[in-house]
Amino acid sequence: MTLQEKIQANTLALLNSFNGLNEGQLKFKPAENSWSVLECLEHINLIGEAVFKVLTTPAPAEKTENTKTELFGEEKLTMLLVTNRAFKVPAPDYVMPKGRFNSIAEATQNVTGTIDKIIDLITTSPITQETHTMKHPVLGQMTKTDWAHFLITHTSRHIHQIEGLKQKSDFPV
Repeated sequence: MTLQEKIQANTLALLNSFNGLNEGQLKFKPAENSWSVLECLEHINLIGEAVFKVLTTPAPAEKTENTKTELFGEEKLTMLLVTNRAFKVPAPDYVMPKGRFNSIAEATQNVTGTIDKIIDLITTSPITQETHTMKHPVLGQMTKTDWAHFLITHTSRHIHQIEGLKQKSDFPV
């Protein structure tokens, strides 16, 4: 499966995770310090925008010491972000949800728009062949391919979070 197909499949899984939820369910927060489904979607979109910015950053003119196109790879990022859900890091301010989405239609349009831009970029540029790195605030240096895998695994982590919200005993019906 290509990287683009993986991103598309992951986006479909995200869309399916909140399909059919009503407004009360979309805004439900089991605790003051937790996120609603809409807030998760806003956060996912903000991360997508940040990843797009990283992917569109030109390679430096000077050669880098790294020769690999992936330093983490999909498996390691999946282990860190999806399998090991106990590993939690507070989101930096610039990707914190602030209530920008008022409806599921608005959230869906923004999330899919950002993902479409990323898929188009990966399809039309050689990012999967680039070896220079850009620093992630927690994980450290990552290649552009690692950043694309991060987008997928990060979204998967929040799909699990959304599914967990739906399983709460006080989740609105």
